Amino acid sequence: MSEHEKSSVSEMIGEFLRETAVLVLVFVPLEVYKDRPSSPYWIVGVLVFSGVTLAAGIVLERKRP
Repeated sequence: MSEHEKSSVSEMIGEFLRETAVLVLVFVPLEVYKDRPSSPYWIVGVLVFSGVTLAAGIVLERKRP
């Protein structure tokens, strides 16, 4: 695998993680609220998951050559 291929794979994974963070942050609360009122645990869990995946995507993007 050449250096260009490695950077494009890390770029794709970084983009995937960032997009996952946004989609989870938007759609999970909508789905949870549709079934029942959301508890603070769901809200905190969604925020933590989105924050971690967003941070991982940003770090991966910044570290690529």
